[in-house]
Amino acid sequence: MSKRGRSTLAALLEQKPKRGRPSRAVSRKNVYVALTQDLKQRVLDMARELPTGLGRADIPDMAINLLSIRMELLRRDVADRDREIPEGVTDIDSLYLLWDLSLPVKDLHPTWTSIRVSPQPAIELGRIHGVLNAMFGVNRSQVYGLSLTLFGQFLEHELDDQTFETLPEVYAWMRGIYL
Repeated sequence: MSKRGRSTLAALLEQKPKRGRPSRAVSRKNVYVALTQDLKQRVLDMARELPTGLGRADIPDMAINLLSIRMELLRRDVADRDREIPEGVTDIDSLYLLWDLSLPVKDLHPTWTSIRVSPQPAIELGRIHGVLNAMFGVNRSQVYGLSLTLFGQFLEHELDDQTFETLPEVYAWMRGIYL
């Protein structure tokens, strides 16, 4: 056995900053969706409008969380009728109109991309996709597009002049508004 200490190279590499994505307390999962150029541009525009303390990488988590809250609110509204959503909502476009959102642009050539989401928003996206797929036959990309449009409206009307340090603060703000 050698009584040598740590090598100089090991000590230097320990202090060297890591390359790539910054590490997070909870690792994020890749979810694949097809997005139109319009939605991709909207994400970039939303990233510029985010309050201090939040970044573009947080948009998928916040958008999915907001959609989850709004779907929960719909479910509570019709809880006494043993339904998930109101009777008048007959397709995904009806949800856009119910929430005063602009209808999605029909693009013939959406491109596949991966979004990185935390585990809980990934579960919520799957749950909402399951409900909307069973009711209207929509796919995961359409559900994520709805969440982005909804978050864009929320960012425009509700997050004016707000500062948040963490995502849980944003989630608490969203729940306080809607639930």
